[in-house]
Amino acid sequence: MTHITSTLVQRCLRTPLGLLFRRDAQRRGLFGGCGSAASRPLRAARDAYAILGIERNATSAEVKERFRELAKKYHPDLNKGDRAASMKMSELTSAYDTLMDSRKRAALDHATNQANSGSAASSRSGPFSGFQGDEWMDASQMFSEFSDIFGRGSPFKPQGSPAAATRGEDVSGQVEVSFLDAMQGCESVLSYMCRQTCVDCRGSGAKEGTSWSKCKVCRGTGVQRVERGILSMGVPCHRCHGQGEVLDHPCRACRGEGSRTQPREVRVSVPAGVRNLMELRVPGAGHAGGRGGKSGHLFVTVKVLPHELFRHVDDDVHLDVPLTLKQALLGGQVEIPTLDGTKEFLTIQAPTQPGATKVLRGRGPPRLDSGGRGHLVLRFLLQLPKELSNRQMALIEEFDRLTMRVEEKSKPGFAGPGPDNHQHRDSVHPNRKPYDRNRGRAFA
Repeated sequence: MTHITSTLVQRCLRTPLGLLFRRDAQRRGLFGGCGSAASRPLRAARDAYAILGIERNATSAEVKERFRELAKKYHPDLNKGDRAASMKMSELTSAYDTLMDSRKRAALDHATNQANSGSAASSRSGPFSGFQGDEWMDASQMFSEFSDIFGRGSPFKPQGSPAAATRGEDVSGQVEVSFLDAMQGCESVLSYMCRQTCVDCRGSGAKEGTSWSKCKVCRGTGVQRVERGILSMGVPCHRCHGQGEVLDHPCRACRGEGSRTQPREVRVSVPAGVRNLMELRVPGAGHAGGRGGKSGHLFVTVKVLPHELFRHVDDDVHLDVPLTLKQALLGGQVEIPTLDGTKEFLTIQAPTQPGATKVLRGRGPPRLDSGGRGHLVLRFLLQLPKELSNRQMALIEEFDRLTMRVEEKSKPGFAGPGPDNHQHRDSVHPNRKPYDRNRGRAFA
């Protein structure tokens, strides 16, 4: 039986129509043992890794990081009206779902290993070596590779197979959270419009009590035969559009589409430590799929509102702490806010220069990638009064003169105060003898 099937296949491929099939198959790499059932999972596995541009031994964290990088580049919001970017984003999402699911990824890797181990046995010589063996006992396996030429259906499509399900498109949205909520983690409710499964027909598109029926034009194959001389070509059926099934009584609510646009609310969990404009993915919260297909995903951009005191810098949070002149010179305690919404007292060492920093390790926001927590970096500033009284100005001038005197005494070769300060010394200390600036000593 195997030999007879192989002979019939080879005769079919010698016809003019078969030559067209053979050229297309060679272009796709279906001949020479590459069209085996084991190679199809191999191509799918390679596509999943190739779409994301990662190695097969990449970890889940590397897959997630690569997906985020590509998602920012091909996101529909950043490429409005670009159909190619939308299709690329759909491919990235599908590949990401496959590689992040441990069971799916293990199945793909297992199929890849089987294909590699059986490549030597399937590499027989001859242009039709792939047609030998138990794999080609059913001729419909070969023609199934050309299903896209005939349309969604073909004369060799298994009868009774349902129309292919399609995955729903992704949806994007944005939520706003306060700075402290972003540091502590919170939940936000997002309201948006998306296509949801029709409740009346349960996604089938058919009116209640009815169902899809086989197309009478193509008899459920989805293909119409067109004769062109000695050639017989298959084109998609004009009535069922290649689906093989028609809907005679569509649902009135969704008009046969199986889904309709409705408002929806989703509670988004914002992780602690999220940064501004970071994107979160909510699986299955996008548009509903067609004919029982999976729903798309919801991509939520988190906008963190700025805080009047805190600043998020890398993995840390910076805070400016104003100090009075007394606190900067003599030290003391100052009250500072924290990320959990409370306040605590911090001891200031004397003296503290303006612009100095102090790091409170482990008191910053949680780190999303590497784990642990960042630091709270304090930067001290000198807070000066805007207006001064006469008494304050006199004390400051006296403080400045005393400071200069101390600095002059600390310098080598100190010879006494300068001429500008001589009159003040006599007024402040009237009992002291006059100072001889020429000889550098007191005289009577």
